[in-house]
Amino acid sequence: MSLAVAILALLAAGVRADTARIVGSTLVVEPVGLHIVLPPEWFGASDSIAWPPTCGHDVHGPVDQRLVTSRPILDSLRHHAQGEWDREYVAVADSTLPFENLVAQVGPEPLGTGTCFLDLQVRVYVLPDRARDTAALAAAGLRTARAFFPSATIVARDSAEWHIERLRWDAWYYDYGGEANVETYRTEARGRTVVLVFMHASQAGGPADRDERFILQHVRLR
Repeated sequence: MSLAVAILALLAAGVRADTARIVGSTLVVEPVGLHIVLPPEWFGASDSIAWPPTCGHDVHGPVDQRLVTSRPILDSLRHHAQGEWDREYVAVADSTLPFENLVAQVGPEPLGTGTCFLDLQVRVYVLPDRARDTAALAAAGLRTARAFFPSATIVARDSAEWHIERLRWDAWYYDYGGEANVETYRTEARGRTVVLVFMHASQAGGPADRDERFILQHVRLR
């Protein structure tokens, strides 16, 4: 192989877009090398929802609609989320992160069409460069959230592995409400920025809290 061909091959590998797939119970994103073991309850083939509907179920809806990695289905989510909770979550996420860098949307039920507001929805992004101006991005998310609910606030901190931003607001819908959360975890890997976005309502010890802890305990960059 000539030197010129070798250099072109290296450059092509460096700009190859990341894609995601489900392997067993793991979300794998390559070439960045991200591996996330997902909660085992999310892999049920059929609904476990009770009747009458409650928020105590594990899964709801078709598997390919709740564990989404295919580009056509991801693209269909661009303007898809409707209704309470999900509409605001997606608006905030879309105002802070480029939709074209979304590689996975996963949760126990489909985004925007679910029956339960206590579930966890997770988005995974891979940005093709290192961390941008996170303060400006956080401010954009805060403005978007306050357009829906003026109570929105944001707090940022750093851990050993992540830069973390917690955006919260008091959501109220006619006759019920609660605290909504969009939590963003950022880290760098192989010259890229990996971003996990957790979207859920607050319920201490509830299914979303349990599933978020499980995911964060099972994230690996290889």
